[in-house]
Amino acid sequence: MSRVPTLAQCWQPGAGVSGMLFSAARARPDEPYLADRHGSEFTYGEAAEAVRALAGFLSEKGVKRGDRVAIHFQNRSEIAIALFATSLLGAAYVVLNAKLKPKGLRKILDQAEPVAVLADESTLANLEAVDDISTKVIFGDTPDASWTSWEEALKSPPFSRDWPGYDVDAACLVFTSGSTGTPRGVTLSHDNICFVVGAIQDRLQYRAEDTVGVFLPLAFDYGLYQIFLAAAAGAKLYIGDPDQVGPRLPKVMSEAEISVLPGVPSVYAALIALGRRRSLDLPKLRAITNTGERLPLSYIEEMQNMFSGLEVFVMYGLTECKRVSIMTPEELKTHPDSVGRALAGTEVYAVNETGERLAPGEVGELVVRGRHIAHGYWRAPEETEKRFRKRAPENAVELFTGDSGSVDADGFLYFSARSDDLLKHRGNRMSPVEIENEACTIDGVVEASLLKREKDDTLHLFVTTSSELESDHILRKLSETLEPAKVPEFVIPLTEMPKSMNGKIDRKELAARLED
Repeated sequence: MSRVPTLAQCWQPGAGVSGMLFSAARARPDEPYLADRHGSEFTYGEAAEAVRALAGFLSEKGVKRGDRVAIHFQNRSEIAIALFATSLLGAAYVVLNAKLKPKGLRKILDQAEPVAVLADESTLANLEAVDDISTKVIFGDTPDASWTSWEEALKSPPFSRDWPGYDVDAACLVFTSGSTGTPRGVTLSHDNICFVVGAIQDRLQYRAEDTVGVFLPLAFDYGLYQIFLAAAAGAKLYIGDPDQVGPRLPKVMSEAEISVLPGVPSVYAALIALGRRRSLDLPKLRAITNTGERLPLSYIEEMQNMFSGLEVFVMYGLTECKRVSIMTPEELKTHPDSVGRALAGTEVYAVNETGERLAPGEVGELVVRGRHIAHGYWRAPEETEKRFRKRAPENAVELFTGDSGSVDADGFLYFSARSDDLLKHRGNRMSPVEIENEACTIDGVVEASLLKREKDDTLHLFVTTSSELESDHILRKLSETLEPAKVPEFVIPLTEMPKSMNGKIDRKELAARLED
């Protein structure tokens, strides 16, 4: 087994995000790095050459340190080339979801004000009004003379100068939905990213012989960081598509020889549903990682029954700091209800409503400190002030997550609920996660999502199942294990759970269905 880089090796002063690729390319120039469902492949050396060529083109067009570059591709290897090229110039990349609609895309572009945009033929229709952006690169046929083809851009003389940036500079903007409904850009520095990649790799231990399969949108930071984690380990990254999560997924994983699968619960729900119908032959699969939403213990048990020796890494994080905690497979055996210990160099604790630190085991708002805490929200000082607080001159900025949970005396973190998800029903405050997890322990239930209808204070549990299950059966099973106030009044079966662009259950869509 190849030696895994240590935490110190993953961070190089004066190299920035692009330094992760160039370091790997020097050590493993001929080893495979990127592959995708379109047939595109790059070794580490080829990726480094393409990055320098694209950076040379963008530099000639005037892209410089502090600028923003928008990357609007469907999932493909060229996203990695584009973001490393942007980083090499000291500019900040903005990876945009391929499924964004023109109106939503425009809101982000108006905020980020990119000086260049890179797109492909599948996303071009979303870019209705980019006449104000002078540098435009298209992967595929050029629609008009204002666009430069990807192939032509890569014929440019390579950018050969040193990285002009600083570790504290903004490296990227990751846009999430804001509390006001307007997208907000989380501003992450090169140091934020390089530090947390090293800290995550220190815990996950990706291997050089691994093939990491990502079937999440690369605009979703969980998917995006697989580009960096693979480079930190010298591993191969297979870039799939979220639309492959379904009946085709096992075949794709087998053909690509996926050994590590990062996912959200809906990805594993799809595999479990398929595994209940037929045996899945994935001999290379050795580990899965989960974040975004809590992975039910029933999912973990079923996945480990399906794939002998499978290692499961349960994680908790937020875009504002990428990752807070990781539970190793060994720790999972003794702390199954936890989401792990804080990363190296990270402090996490709970506070009460007045901001006072709580004793171990007490539930409150989770607060995080560390080098990976983002700079704040792009051009949104009021929202930044609410979440990123420096409470004393000598203290570092602390991220007030808005999530509730606790940390025990041994440092294990227990997540209760996202702040927006907590429900009050019949005078009882509760987390939907507890009820959803309990529902997933019922034989035949694949996915579950709980919502409250405000007008009559009733709980509605949406479920998908792998077999014919009566709603009354599900309610009866829940009543055997849950307190009466936590048992939903209604169970609503669905043939398919609606998903957001990041592959999570779309609760807004479910809420709209509930009102209708």
